[in-house]
Amino acid sequence: MYLARLPDKNNRCRYKIRQSYADGHCYRSRDLFDLGDDPSRFIVYPGGNGFYIDTVVEDTIADQGFSVSQDDLEPVFMPFLSTRIRRVIDGFDRKTRVASPSDTCAPADTIHRFDRYRLHYLKLGRVDHREVGCTPDRFYARLAHKSRDEIEYDFLEAERVLKPDDLAHYTYQIFNLQQYFSENFARSHPEGLDQDRMDRFFVKTLCQLSRDESFWMGSDDEFGLRRHLVRYAVMYFDSYFPSGDPFRDYLRDFMNRHRTHRPPESVQVSLAESAKLFGVTVDALKSMDCRALTRQYRKLALRHHPDKGGDPDTFVKLAAAYEKLLKRKSRN
Repeated sequence: MYLARLPDKNNRCRYKIRQSYADGHCYRSRDLFDLGDDPSRFIVYPGGNGFYIDTVVEDTIADQGFSVSQDDLEPVFMPFLSTRIRRVIDGFDRKTRVASPSDTCAPADTIHRFDRYRLHYLKLGRVDHREVGCTPDRFYARLAHKSRDEIEYDFLEAERVLKPDDLAHYTYQIFNLQQYFSENFARSHPEGLDQDRMDRFFVKTLCQLSRDESFWMGSDDEFGLRRHLVRYAVMYFDSYFPSGDPFRDYLRDFMNRHRTHRPPESVQVSLAESAKLFGVTVDALKSMDCRALTRQYRKLALRHHPDKGGDPDTFVKLAAAYEKLLKRKSRN
């Protein structure tokens, strides 16, 4: 049993209690109770720090042949509980707060690789494709006996812990975009790759996953991009690699090892000079967002890189101008 959050035609959210059930060789989901747009109205506070779920929820679900208790319903309604009471009960060992993993585990090689990549990143902070194939079955126990719909809502909740700076790396790794690049830094420094090519490969991989029948087994057909994948399209195109990533350190270290002198620690570049370096007007440079600025910088960095025959001084000024502009735009 789990909580599904669905958009309605008024751009608001509607909540439903759903259940996964076995149907032949796959798991499907069905609606048990419609909570409307405010599930908190089904929480009753008798006084003090006590609460319980309105019995109409239990009775309605029981009428469908599925018996539930207050303990079963509590995790579903926990996000809508009074802040004061949540603060009081937080820290207590409430056995129903987190569902225990299943005792039976499907073989790891039967778990779709996209699920494996996501789970590895969310648990370990990275996706090492060499480790994915060696992970024991128990690692994927939380995915057992669940419909695709329930699995996606579980991942949606788990992804809430990701910080904004994590999102670009997260989508890059879970969609395994590094497989399309031969550069030796593709695994550790994806921010140095061609952004246009990366965008095309991301869209290609996303569409392939949306059409993958084995991944969506047990789900209803949908027109266009699957709604559970829309968030990844938004996540990818609305995120960029953090300005503090080690790629610029990598480039500086490369230059230091291939030049007869070390570049200065800081290079002062005026706004007018920055606009000239980026090949645009001052007004155009001011109106650029972080993503457009990064895209333009990468193109110019490849052109002026000393290893490509570019002018070292121009490259150093370009990197300094980019870092200064990116910090300013990020603050704004």
